[in-house]
Amino acid sequence: MQVELKPLLLKGVIKEVTEVGVRIGVNGRMGVLSLPLRLIYADKPLAVGQECEFYLSYVNVI
Repeated sequence: MQVELKPLLLKGVIKEVTEVGVRIGVNGRMGVLSLPLRLIYADKPLAVGQECEFYLSYVNVI
């Protein structure tokens, strides 16, 4: 199935920061993302309550 994937820019707020990862609450009651720290790009130390943004698209199963 050929579908054109169009990533959407979404925003969220950091809910939890640990030694290994971050939990981000996605705005609009879209859920929570749990990501390892190696996927986070930041110029300053991470803290609870910081706003962040990311691109999200559909998953394409091969």
